[in-house]
Amino acid sequence: MPYTDLSLRLTGRTNLPVLPNHVDIDLTNVCNQDCFYCNSAEFRAKNLITGQTNQYLNLLDQLANWRQHTPKSIGSIRNINFTGGGEPTVHKNIGPIMAHAIDKGFQVTLISNGSKLHRVVEGISKDKVESVAWIGIDVDSANPETYESIRRSLTRDTLYHTVVTNIKMAVDAGFRVDIKGLLMPQNTNEQELNALFEMVSYTGARQLHIRPFVDMDTNKLFEVTEDLKKLIEEIATKHKVKYRLPLGRETGRTYSKCHQMFLYPILAANGDICICCEGRGQKQFLLGNWKNQDIRDLWWGEKHIEIYNSVNTHLCPPCKPNKINNLIQEDIDDPSKLERVVM
Repeated sequence: MPYTDLSLRLTGRTNLPVLPNHVDIDLTNVCNQDCFYCNSAEFRAKNLITGQTNQYLNLLDQLANWRQHTPKSIGSIRNINFTGGGEPTVHKNIGPIMAHAIDKGFQVTLISNGSKLHRVVEGISKDKVESVAWIGIDVDSANPETYESIRRSLTRDTLYHTVVTNIKMAVDAGFRVDIKGLLMPQNTNEQELNALFEMVSYTGARQLHIRPFVDMDTNKLFEVTEDLKKLIEEIATKHKVKYRLPLGRETGRTYSKCHQMFLYPILAANGDICICCEGRGQKQFLLGNWKNQDIRDLWWGEKHIEIYNSVNTHLCPPCKPNKINNLIQEDIDDPSKLERVVM
């Protein structure tokens, strides 16, 4: 289990620093859509930056050589996720940057709106496609009108039709593509859900990945009722389409500190090293700047531990690492569970 090394450290069974398991890299803060729910809109508006290609290549070299830099350490970076920030495919060299990450031995993933996905397809050679674990395309709706009401393209024409074409192109090139959506009042009636599953069938995507929308103003999750779950299952069965509906954010918190801060940094396009998955641009979560500092020197340093100890997770919105945080807390509360390491 990727979090076990961190559990060992937090229970005092080792004093070695634990390398992150996963790193998010933002290639740009520029986006060609203005989704009404975007949690980084204000941050992007203040930092309309696209990073330089050589900076990202050097960063990936650093991440790949972390063990040599810190030989007395445990854990390892398994995955590099290219995301935003802005729309990552806006970066003209996203293909070569992703290819470099693969060459360095990382598994690679991408979260995108799909509008410029051709840059990935054209920039990654066929022998590297298998090292792209998945590409997640956020669409939220397969109804062009609803799509625009949610995602609000900043182009003369809607991006919807381009996105559908690009998904098919990526699938045909051998990429594992998932169509993604946030469940909300606008897209959870039978017609909307049917359209989403039909899009998966039409494009040849691997599956539909849906989860409840989080209102960042109120910290409330959209309620996925039993009736809605039943409707989703019926439509999926009818279309013979796989889907994932993770509801880990709904589970109550058993922890007061966010343990994932040692597993999952976000390296923003302006250089910020953010150790909160929802905290881009928020000073209380900033560890440093990867463009003029070495993240390897900051990891597990005094400031890192200070941020970890200062955050009260009960004030945070429902978040992606909730499940992992709960599992780590189980280890902290009952260290005998760590015997799984040697069983």
